[in-house]
Amino acid sequence: MGRRMAALAGVLVACWASPTFAGEGSKSLDELLVDKGVISKDEAASVQGRKFAAWVDRVTFSGDLRLRDEGFWRDPASDRHRARFRLRLASELNIRDLTVGIRLASGTGEQLSTNQSFDDLASQKGLWIDRAYLRWQGASSKWLALTGGKMPNPFFTVYSSDAMWDEDVNPEGFAENLNVAFGGSGNLFVNLAQIVLDEDSSGSLSTDQWLFGQQVGIALEPMKDAKATLAATYYNFVNVENNNFGQVTCNPGNTRTSACTSPTAATGVLLNDYNVLDVTGHVGVKAGGLPIAVMGDYLVNTVGPTDGAGNETKDNGYQVGLILGKAGEAKTWEIAYFHKVMGTDATVADLADADFGTGGTDRRGDIAWAAYNPSKAVQAKVKFYNTEKLSPGQDDVKRLQADLVVKF
Repeated sequence: MGRRMAALAGVLVACWASPTFAGEGSKSLDELLVDKGVISKDEAASVQGRKFAAWVDRVTFSGDLRLRDEGFWRDPASDRHRARFRLRLASELNIRDLTVGIRLASGTGEQLSTNQSFDDLASQKGLWIDRAYLRWQGASSKWLALTGGKMPNPFFTVYSSDAMWDEDVNPEGFAENLNVAFGGSGNLFVNLAQIVLDEDSSGSLSTDQWLFGQQVGIALEPMKDAKATLAATYYNFVNVENNNFGQVTCNPGNTRTSACTSPTAATGVLLNDYNVLDVTGHVGVKAGGLPIAVMGDYLVNTVGPTDGAGNETKDNGYQVGLILGKAGEAKTWEIAYFHKVMGTDATVADLADADFGTGGTDRRGDIAWAAYNPSKAVQAKVKFYNTEKLSPGQDDVKRLQADLVVKF
């Protein structure tokens, strides 16, 4: 043992003393230890294997591929049909209390969708940065998480919350999430976020568009297989009146000073401000082993929006429905029905669900779907929308989506 320690010390001194140790042609420390007879080749390989395994244990990879066939039937506009795919590749790297999250996704660069249509004579499709964030959560302070970057939605949401948030929106900014358990059967949570909507390079700090969100909620489990959650969120949009966000695409519905066309740099300017109160409720139970989820969202824009003539516009909206079953594990299924009404200026249409009719607000209708998982990794789903416009002018839209999703 003494000879090995002396040899190891000599190798380390030589490593520090040699100016070429890190240069071209230098050997690794493991190789030098083998050359000096301190360790064997098998021992060196074992050390390298353990180092590699430790690094791999800190990284997780995941993703999914979705194939979609989609049809539109519109009255009085023309019908439409398209085939699409969605590819998402995600990874998380854990460094003690820090998590680095990255996700790449297909799409066209818009905030509301990662879908890519089969189009343009099979031309190549692009991958975009869908998420890039850093999260801190201390081992001794699991009740607090701090996140910054292009991140997953930091607020408590359920399916009905797409009245406010399209599921593909990944906000950019900062978030603070607090979760405190009490009574052994419940928890109180507070979610805060400071979200950058658009930065005006020719403006100032007082003209940039921001969203400040504050959510308070409570989750209870009064008995086995029963859980209820209620949350209230106030979304304060700043400097959005008489502005737009320079986004790639926009959803229809809101009152605007000009129609929204692509690119949106000088079009789609919002006439109103938006300070939105959103109340979300969710109850989940099991009846005879069958999962049942009832949920709903109610939104109201508290600023009292108006049209160009000063008349009040519809400032509220809601979505309510239920899901029977839960498609997730192998040989599981679910069916669902939801009813949604979205007033013209209930919320910012450019963040709301893009699949409801033609997307956004100023629309009401029904949503139904059925899904089945033959295995945990594979799901087949059929979803149908039947919607109509709220404001004058007919625009009935029926939309049918058939999806095949593989998760990995």
